Amino acid sequence: MSRRERWSILGAILLALEEELQRGEEARLSNVATRANLPYDRLVAYLTKLQAGGLLTEDKPPRITEKGREFLRHYRQWVSVLDRFGVDQL
Repeated sequence: MSRRERWSILGAILLALEEELQRGEEARLSNVATRANLPYDRLVAYLTKLQAGGLLTEDKPPRITEKGREFLRHYRQWVSVLDRFGVDQL
């Protein structure tokens, strides 16, 4: 199994959190960890970094900020470019 890049992990966390919030329920971090394919303790460490960077609020559960939404837009564009050129995501 290859290692994932940090940007890929951050994107997976934000996508998982967005999916949880779109379901209309309160996001459960255990579900976010599962969707992002991360152990819970590593998810919590990344959430702290995302909050420090202003991509997530410090609410319980965290919410995606406008800066986080901008990151997600760029992340999706980047994944789309990789897909168009046949490059697997890392």
